[in-house]
Amino acid sequence: MIDFTSFHNNLEGSSITNIIIISLLSFALSSLIGITYERTSQEIEKPRYFIQALILISVPVAGVMQAIGDSLAHGLGLLGALAIIRFRTTLRNPRNIAFMFASIAVGVATGVYGISIAIIGTIMFCLIAIVLHRSHLGKSKYVIGFLQFDLSNKDLSNSTIGEEITSSINSKCEKVVLLNYVIKDIKRKKKIKGMSHFEYKIKITEKHIATNLVREITGKFNLLNVKLTFKDDYEKI
Repeated sequence: MIDFTSFHNNLEGSSITNIIIISLLSFALSSLIGITYERTSQEIEKPRYFIQALILISVPVAGVMQAIGDSLAHGLGLLGALAIIRFRTTLRNPRNIAFMFASIAVGVATGVYGISIAIIGTIMFCLIAIVLHRSHLGKSKYVIGFLQFDLSNKDLSNSTIGEEITSSINSKCEKVVLLNYVIKDIKRKKKIKGMSHFEYKIKITEKHIATNLVREITGKFNLLNVKLTFKDDYEKI
């Protein structure tokens, strides 16, 4: 078993050597977190600036924790200084928040000379992230799509066409939600035509099934301005 006690005791203090060692250790551990994020992220375009932030943030956090030490006055001064700073960057993905918090935790642990906690915690976090990525929780079973189209009010006057369109969409999708329905006037060839605009949110197994569905209902029901977009991240609807 690895014993970090003697290493921990040798590092305590604010000598230049200790500061350099703590900075390098926090950098190495946060780099492992950044690599794990890059390898397990399902985003098509990896946010390289976010990965750089994951790697960089632990170093200043460790430095701040070393500067505070056991001083209550230093801690209160830091709290006041951070209250002035406004961090306006929004992390919309909860998974990104978890990785950022892990990198900050590495900086805190190394900054207070919790070497064993920092190393073991980082390794366990990365292993769990890899396991989740390879499990069924890391794989999307469904694709979320947004279907929009216009339909002439003249065609919509047919009492059954609305039910037929809904039935056709439901036959191909796991779940369908009508997000918006608007009646509007559209100018076509110097004539005003009454149109109804529909917006659906659909959950479907494959993208090509959705595109086949669009081709089918467009020709069958004379739909206009058909638009199909996809959301890569799985979410419940």
